[in-house]
Amino acid sequence: MVMENEALTDGLLLPRGMFGLTGDTLRVDAVASDAIYITSADIEALTARLGTLADVDGSGEVSALTDALLVLRYLFGLKGDALISGVIASDATRTPLAEIEAHIKSLTPVF
Repeated sequence: MVMENEALTDGLLLPRGMFGLTGDTLRVDAVASDAIYITSADIEALTARLGTLADVDGSGEVSALTDALLVLRYLFGLKGDALISGVIASDATRTPLAEIEAHIKSLTPVF
């Protein structure tokens, strides 16, 4: 079975969680019909388990406006400068495109 991360589901759930949304506000219109994790409690737990791994740019802070946006752009297929332009935090330690892409790929589970 091959499972893929999708921009309009997984890509929306991450920033919603990072913005502190919970309950139905977190999950409505962002959970795929074939999703394994469908309750907001499950999704909140998965987001929490990411912890500092979700700090895609290595700034020391998990942010919806940088880290989640990088993941969302990646899931939409943006590559090169389009992926990172104007999104990386000013105090980021992970800034080269290759490092950002590699970190995002490392967050993707293999089923």
